[in-house]
Amino acid sequence: MTDFYIGLITTLVIIILVEALRFLEKRLIGAFTLVGIPFIYIGFAWPDVRSLIYAIVGTVLFVALSYFGYKWNFMLIVLGLLLHGVWDLLFPYISSAAPEGYDIFCLTIDVLLAAYFVLRVKPLKPFSTSMGKATVNTPL
Repeated sequence: MTDFYIGLITTLVIIILVEALRFLEKRLIGAFTLVGIPFIYIGFAWPDVRSLIYAIVGTVLFVALSYFGYKWNFMLIVLGLLLHGVWDLLFPYISSAAPEGYDIFCLTIDVLLAAYFVLRVKPLKPFSTSMGKATVNTPL
């Protein structure tokens, strides 16, 4: 249960910082978060080749979801965070590289940040024409 509470407090600190630093684009923070978290598993798995291969494959998936989520549809980042929560629960079954309790700690952060981003990130405007010229997607 302590792992959950530490994850909850960590998430609250992250949210408070993101809200306090309003000049930061929340879409970009979400993308960076999804890119960064799988690299922690690479650090854990470094000494074990089999675990490292699994961690690299997972990292490629999460980096791709982050990129396409930032470029095209932010919900891919939210999906990536939720899938990372599933990864957190499954990784201990394929590797003992992660510390005990890390699964619940990280799952808590993943799910709560996914919910936060759903509530706080505005969708992109669709392509539109203004004065006959097409405009690009811009955050609301």
